[in-house]
Amino acid sequence: MSTEALDGIGQFRELDYSFHTSCIEDCTFSKISEVEIERKLNCSCESYQLADDQVYNMYLALIDYWEGLYQLSSMNINQYNLSRPTVALRTTNLIQLKDEHLLAFQKLSEISLKAVTGQYRKNKIKTYMAEADTYQQIISDKLTFVLRENLSGLLAIQEEGWYAYYKTLTYDPTLNTVDKALATDKYYKLLENNKTRNNQITVLIEVIDLISQKHHQLVEAGTKSNSAGFREEVGRISRDLHTLHYAFEQLKK
Repeated sequence: MSTEALDGIGQFRELDYSFHTSCIEDCTFSKISEVEIERKLNCSCESYQLADDQVYNMYLALIDYWEGLYQLSSMNINQYNLSRPTVALRTTNLIQLKDEHLLAFQKLSEISLKAVTGQYRKNKIKTYMAEADTYQQIISDKLTFVLRENLSGLLAIQEEGWYAYYKTLTYDPTLNTVDKALATDKYYKLLENNKTRNNQITVLIEVIDLISQKHHQLVEAGTKSNSAGFREEVGRISRDLHTLHYAFEQLKK
């Protein structure tokens, strides 16, 4: 299950959208609309980059946890490098974080570090999962909330701006039929691209939710990690993750 979870959450890296991307695209679109030419693109997107950094740190916290679980199950201790600089979550203008999110991030990071540095033994997989369960749920829930409400919300705002702009062009008496047709074609291509992005976000949310929920169910069941019941449940989870992974890959074509 650890490998499938790593692959599933790892799809985050392939997501064709981010807060910073949204800002740059909106800024560029605004300059095109106003026919504003500058020597270089000048957009104030610092707060959007900070939001991306926060999202990425939450993603890394989950990846590190599952990598730790993989290390414990395979006993390839010290094969994974967690030597990158220590980071801390903090609230930004776009992403609000509560104390529980900050604590969960800190604790999950500490637990993951203990796993990959050999401070858990192989027969302590259940202990590792139990200690991390609440924290991985909190981080997973916050990450999916940000993807669903914030990032998808930016897509919707973008589309409203496009609609208003291109709809106005269709009424412009200075444009001929060909110009209006080209504008219409551009509009629908933008919509189609955003539809793919939104579908990618939706699948990624489903992946993170599934992994978090099934992890919790395994912990709650208290099944031994070497039992037949545990292996059967992990097999079902793996199949579900493979299905979602395939759906995500199809959206990239």
